Amino acid sequence: MRALVAYNKFSGKNKALKKLSYICTQLKTKYEIVEHFKSTGPKSVTEHIKTCGFIYDLIVVIGGDGSVNEVVNGIMNLERKPTVAFIPNGTCNDAATTLGLRKNLKKTMKKILDGSSSKVDIFMINDSYFIYGLAAGCLTEISYDAPHKIKKNVGRFAYYLQGLKSFNSTKPISINLHNSDINISGEYSLFLALNTRYLAGFKLHRKKRIYLDDGNLKVTLIRRTTKIMNIIDFGMFLLFGEAYKHNISHFDLKEFSVDSQDLVGYNTDGEKFGKEKHIDVKVIPQAIDLIISKRVKRRHILNKNK
Repeated sequence: MRALVAYNKFSGKNKALKKLSYICTQLKTKYEIVEHFKSTGPKSVTEHIKTCGFIYDLIVVIGGDGSVNEVVNGIMNLERKPTVAFIPNGTCNDAATTLGLRKNLKKTMKKILDGSSSKVDIFMINDSYFIYGLAAGCLTEISYDAPHKIKKNVGRFAYYLQGLKSFNSTKPISINLHNSDINISGEYSLFLALNTRYLAGFKLHRKKRIYLDDGNLKVTLIRRTTKIMNIIDFGMFLLFGEAYKHNISHFDLKEFSVDSQDLVGYNTDGEKFGKEKHIDVKVIPQAIDLIISKRVKRRHILNKNK
């Protein structure tokens, strides 16, 4: 069997090299061939996996949510898709937290070597993919606008500080969200489409349990009112989730389109997607085999055959 370790934001520092060495050594107890690939720039991991990802049985990605997004976009272009494992090394790591994988390297490696995996849904936006979240509006750019130095010093609180600035500086988005069942238009401060209970490190409250393989996205629209009211609405949404409905609409959708007269900037898995006037979003059911914790498999996977 063959494994690839893809990593990002690693320099030549001893600590980083020791971590990579430990991961590769552990993988060699199970895999005959273990190779590694260091990101050389934006989308380089995606392109590498598109080219040769089919030869691997397992791809381990070390990094934050952006690294996860790169791997997913590479793998979704493969006919033979390897199993994927994440080792979180970012600020919030919402994707890894959703899968029950933490920053404790030894415990995460044990989960990877145990091989507890499940097929999970992946989501398509136009001709690209994301694993847990799509966003537009006042918080779209905070994950990549927050200064790296501040993120390094205060962690996820850098996102919260940047978010407060975003509420004051970002213009509302005027969009029409529609599919065969709904058609809703208006001016909104925030649009979210999520398949997780985690957002910028917060644990959102949902009325129903979220399943990673049920073919749905949780869509949330926060209507634009006053700046102070929008901050209150967003704060209450973070605290109370779907139970809070003041100026907020919630939908469970399998596919939908969003149209706007002006270009709207979108964010996928915490990374800049681009500005579009039209997007089509749909679920690709049980598209990728991911390493997850046994607790997550028990609580958030419907198809437990594997």
